[in-house]
Amino acid sequence: KQWYQRRVAITAGGAVTGKSGLLNLYFVVVLIVVILEIVVIILGIVRKADFVEATEEKAEELFDNYKSHYVVDNGDIDADVALAVNTAQFVFECCGLVDGPSWWKTNGNTQVPPGCCSEWGGEDLPASGLMTCAETTYDVGCTQKVNDMADEFGVVIIVVMVVIIVFELLCLIAACYSKKQEMVA
Repeated sequence: KQWYQRRVAITAGGAVTGKSGLLNLYFVVVLIVVILEIVVIILGIVRKADFVEATEEKAEELFDNYKSHYVVDNGDIDADVALAVNTAQFVFECCGLVDGPSWWKTNGNTQVPPGCCSEWGGEDLPASGLMTCAETTYDVGCTQKVNDMADEFGVVIIVVMVVIIVFELLCLIAACYSKKQEMVA
């Protein structure tokens, strides 16, 4: 916030006092910010697959850890990992990594983690780490749900960034015009 206030102060100072040095500084700072924003957008688009792959690998590790502890063979699991898996499922309204509740139903298991149930609400986990949902069991896998959300909000984020860049470019044009008017006068 302070950086933004300084940027506004530089702009206002340059425009009010008519000092071209401040307008030049403003122009350079905003131009650098615009270039960095464009680079971030391009990297976000080009490297999206790498980001998706890395997050899917980490999610698979967490979900497999939970599954091996509660469903398969009582492996070791940290309480924070168990809570993270359930909270993710509850917040994103999904169940399992893929294929919804059927992802958990292996080795004769018929129950799901509490995060798959709409009634869970985030309270303590049952000792078994699994339960039968009394109300709704989320039926979409978390990988699909998160990918859908990323696609939906990714477009919104890009549009907002483009609008900000256009505004900043208009500010740069105004600074150039102001400086040109000063030279003519």
